[in-house]
Amino acid sequence: MECVLRFVIVLLAYATSCGASHARSCLAGSEVFVCVLQRFDYQPGQDIPLFDLPVDVKAIRFVEPLFNIHENENIIYVYDGILHRQLNSPLAIELTNSYMTTVYVPPNLEYADFSENSITSLIVPADQSYALRFLDLNNNHNLQVKNISLLVNLETLHLSSCTLEHLPLDMFENLNRLAHLTLAGNSLLEIDLNWFPMSLTLLRLDQNWMTDFHFSGSARLPLLEDLNIEYNALNALDIKALAEVAPKLRLFSIGRNPLTRTELDGILDELNRRNIAYYNMEQMSDQYCSEGERYFRGACMPESVFALSTGEWVEMIIFIIGLVALAIGIALTARFLWNRYHVN
Repeated sequence: MECVLRFVIVLLAYATSCGASHARSCLAGSEVFVCVLQRFDYQPGQDIPLFDLPVDVKAIRFVEPLFNIHENENIIYVYDGILHRQLNSPLAIELTNSYMTTVYVPPNLEYADFSENSITSLIVPADQSYALRFLDLNNNHNLQVKNISLLVNLETLHLSSCTLEHLPLDMFENLNRLAHLTLAGNSLLEIDLNWFPMSLTLLRLDQNWMTDFHFSGSARLPLLEDLNIEYNALNALDIKALAEVAPKLRLFSIGRNPLTRTELDGILDELNRRNIAYYNMEQMSDQYCSEGERYFRGACMPESVFALSTGEWVEMIIFIIGLVALAIGIALTARFLWNRYHVN
C-alpha cells in the first residue's frame, strides 16, 4: 500500500512539473514569430516563471488556461518591465481579460492589446521615447488617459467603453501620426474637432451622450474619411461646415440621433449632393432598425424624429381652425342666400 501511495505521489509530481513546464513554453499551434502562452498568477514582487521561448518570437499572446477552477486564479495584475524582459522584450503583446490594473509601457513595444481589463494606470515615463504604434485599451472602465499624449508614434488608438466623461485638451496635440481613433461607448457630452490631430482618417464617437458637436473654422481634418456619431443626443448639425472641415469624408454615420425631421432632410440632401454615405451597408446594425426606430432613406432614426413639433402642432391646429371657420362661413353664406332667394 505504501509503495502504491509513493507511486501515485511520484506521478502527481511528474504531472505537475510537466504542466508547469508546458505552461512556460509556447502552446502547440503557435506560429514562428507568435508565441501563445497560458496566463499565470503575477503581482509585483512575485516570482515570474522562466519561459522557454524561441529566439525568433516577436509577439506574445496570453490565453486563459484550459483548466481554471477558480475565477481569481491565473491573473496577471501588472504588465511591467520585469515581465516584459522575462518574455524576451517582445514587439507585440496581447493580454486581455486578466483583471490587470497597471501597465508600464516598454520603449520597444510596437503593438499592444490590453482590452477587457481593469486598467486604471498607464505608466509612460516622459524621459524616453516609445515605438508603440497600435494600442487597444477598450473596456477598461476606470482608465486614466493623461499619459497617452507621450506615445507620439501611435497610429491606432482604441478607447471605447472606458467610461470617459472628459478628454484632456492636450491629449492629442503630439499624436501627429494617429490615423484611427475610437471613442465609442463612453460618456462624452461635448466634442470639439479642434482637439484631434489632422492625421485622422477614422474617428468613432458613437454611443456617447453628445449634445454639442463643435467644429469651428480653424478645425481641419483633411484626411478624415470615416466619421461615426450614431447614438448620441444631437438635434442639430451644420453639415456644410463639417464638409469644409473634412473635405475627404466618404462615410458619415449619423443615425439614431434625435434630429428634427426638417434638420434630418436637409442633412441627408446635402450628404447625397456630396456623395457622402450616411450608413454602412457592411454593418448589419445599419440595415435593421431596433424597436422605437424607423427606417428612413436608408438610415435608422428614432421615432421622435417623425413626431410633430410644438410649432407644427400649432400650425396644424390653426389650419384646422381656419378650415372650420371657412366651412362655417360658407354655410352661413349659403343659408343667407337660400333664405333671400328662396323667399323671393
